[in-house]
Amino acid sequence: MALKPLSHIKGEMDQTVACSNSRYTIRTDLSLLLECLKFQMKCPDLQKQALLTIHSICENREDNVDLLREMGGVVFVYNLSKSSIVHSDVKETALFTLCTLAEANVYCKNSLCRKETFADLAGWLMKEDIPLTQKRVSVYLLSVLVASNKSGQTLAQTTGCLDILLDLFRTTFPLSTNATSIVANVTHTYQFWASVSSALCGCVNNPQNEEGQRICVAAFPTIKMWLQQIALPHTEIFQSVCSFIAMTVANNSCVQESFSISGGLETLTHSLVRLASVADTSVLSCQLSVILSKTLSACIADNPVLASGLAQHGIVPQLFSLLGSPNLDPKDRLSVLLTLGHCTEASEEHQSQLVQCGGLPLIITLLTEDTSEEVRRAAAFILQTCKQATMSLGMPGLIAKHRENENAEPFRNMESFRNSARELLLRIDQLEKKQAKEAEDEQENKDIPTSTEGLVLPSLSPTLPLPLQHKENIKTIPTAYRQTSTHKRIEAGDDNNFKLQTVRNMIMKENESDLKNMSSITKNMSSSTWEEKAEASGRDERYSVNKGTRPQCLLVYGH
Repeated sequence: MALKPLSHIKGEMDQTVACSNSRYTIRTDLSLLLECLKFQMKCPDLQKQALLTIHSICENREDNVDLLREMGGVVFVYNLSKSSIVHSDVKETALFTLCTLAEANVYCKNSLCRKETFADLAGWLMKEDIPLTQKRVSVYLLSVLVASNKSGQTLAQTTGCLDILLDLFRTTFPLSTNATSIVANVTHTYQFWASVSSALCGCVNNPQNEEGQRICVAAFPTIKMWLQQIALPHTEIFQSVCSFIAMTVANNSCVQESFSISGGLETLTHSLVRLASVADTSVLSCQLSVILSKTLSACIADNPVLASGLAQHGIVPQLFSLLGSPNLDPKDRLSVLLTLGHCTEASEEHQSQLVQCGGLPLIITLLTEDTSEEVRRAAAFILQTCKQATMSLGMPGLIAKHRENENAEPFRNMESFRNSARELLLRIDQLEKKQAKEAEDEQENKDIPTSTEGLVLPSLSPTLPLPLQHKENIKTIPTAYRQTSTHKRIEAGDDNNFKLQTVRNMIMKENESDLKNMSSITKNMSSSTWEEKAEASGRDERYSVNKGTRPQCLLVYGH
């Protein structure tokens, strides 16, 4: 074994010493900051500065939180947040610091996930005499504790926090007349309501919590009214409402049914049809249509009865129009295709509507030319579901069914439809055969086990990376559907075995992303409050070991 050069060994030793010195410095500073908190009870400004410095030291630093936790700092900050003898601003800052600590360190988060903590949060949220900013940071801490935490979700239910959040969600809606009476500043009202919305999403999903979803059904009638009154300029509110809907109905057929019974599904569909119809001329309408499309997808996933019922609203032609809109961001194609896939899988009427509006050529183009493998797979699924509808185009049964529909436009050129159908079927068959042959060739080369159950789209979960598409094959199909040990392939001519099993994972991934974005917005709202206060007080409350800066609270102790 080759020995390391002496210079390398010396360099590693220097790094180790520097790291050790830095850790010692941080431990010393944290110790001094805790002393400041304990012995400056009559000086709230210094206490706030000490807390904000702890926040800066520990933000996104799990190891620093461990140091603080080992010296009893987390418990002390928590007790400070509920103390009756400290200034209200200190309580708010202590709560905000706890949020930072819990986000950075899972052990700290677990130590705070106790019935006592949630009971305290519930009590603060129910009080009418505490500042709105303190309520907002309490909601923020609640959302941190339930995020990706089943036990936190359960505690939120058993301590009444979930019911309180639901009540606040309905009563503090920024566009309602009642909400404006709570606080004159509408911006603060929106920030508080957005924090509540984010916390609710964390209570019902990621991980999915069916009991929490069931409890949140109570908000559906109110949400239906909101969907009817939200105007275009209120994009952020629109996004929050849709995220809550998607998180609450995801993977839960009973809750999906409840949303439909409340009239929410029909209202959501009408909103999508209305906005998608003008997506070509309005960028904002296009963006909101995408949000609605994602939400609708969650509402009908794995529920063919609900999905087939949307045919009467003409949703498929509008989704096709949205898919071809020049204002559509390419990264949003997949979500629109997934919603289309749910519809065409559910009923022949949806399939026929897509064929009749000329949607298949665009789907084929996406299949053969789009650079996203997920988009190509979704396109392949839609083609498979619509193959039978394409074959029946022009048949007597379809014509008779079409004539029964009073709102349908008459076929103007049936022979043209037949010719288009023949061409599309020919292309689909060619694509299937080519894909099947290359999949078999690759199987022989790699000796991968086969499956005869038909094509199942591979999981789009982040834990299962997708195979990369080679640049030279961008305009061909084979690499988009090459089989791996966990992926199945198309069997040519097998039209009915094709199931869209990635939709659930894709929806969850998108919803988790939305929830993370909402949590990030909530965090930024909270942190901006303290930064504004720090600037107003004229003090530098940031901490940097590298720059050698020390806040006033450390200088007081001679460090």
